[in-house]
Amino acid sequence: MNPENIFNSKNIKTILFITIIVVIFGLVISFIQTPKYKSSAKLLIIFSQKDMNPYTSAQTSNYIAGILEEVIYSDSFIDSVFKTNFDLKNDFSFSPEEKAKQWKKMVKAKLEDNKGIITIDVYHKDKTQANNFAQAISYTLITNHSLYHGSGESVVVKMISTPSVAEKWSEPNIGQNLLLSLIAGIFVGLTFIIIFPEQELLNFLLGRRPVFRDETIVFENISEENISEPNEGDSAEEENNQNPQNKGYYNW
Repeated sequence: MNPENIFNSKNIKTILFITIIVVIFGLVISFIQTPKYKSSAKLLIIFSQKDMNPYTSAQTSNYIAGILEEVIYSDSFIDSVFKTNFDLKNDFSFSPEEKAKQWKKMVKAKLEDNKGIITIDVYHKDKTQANNFAQAISYTLITNHSLYHGSGESVVVKMISTPSVAEKWSEPNIGQNLLLSLIAGIFVGLTFIIIFPEQELLNFLLGRRPVFRDETIVFENISEENISEPNEGDSAEEENNQNPQNKGYYNW
């Protein structure tokens, strides 16, 4: 496959055309999404016992932090969060399955490896509710964490970064979506011209048909003006050309 035959001016225009279409589509998807604000908090899990070396203590703290990270998405924990006094708006579904999906979409918990730190990000269309949920989740972990592990008072959960929300929404990220759409458009365009270097599919979609002239394919637009109905005279002439006996030759 010769690269010069692929990356010619026509194919480059095709790549640009496809990229523009993908970028426009990505921007439309971004603008129709509901803007959401993000509130973040960080919690440190500390495990300590007598006669335990620091390395083992740190590993145990990280292990318990992993358990609490999973607990955040449990039904019992979600119910405990709504029982707090943080003025939370409960617009979740009554179905347990749908409620769990909505909660996972709103709350993102991430564990920092080997540090025993849990980062909690809450996304909500209302700025105040985003901050209230982050505070309620943090408070529930700090006060009720002993219900989800067997270490009792040996574990302490401390807040090292209080929940805060930015003035500008976090989702959708227009700049990030624009960059991803640009990369995706270039990739799709390159894939298209590699699979269809002569662009037969594109010409078909644009309403063009191939015309063979001296073993060279030329695409012409298909329109009503280019299509002419055969008349009776043309049919008779074609029949005479195909049948020599109809040309008026007689044996005298």
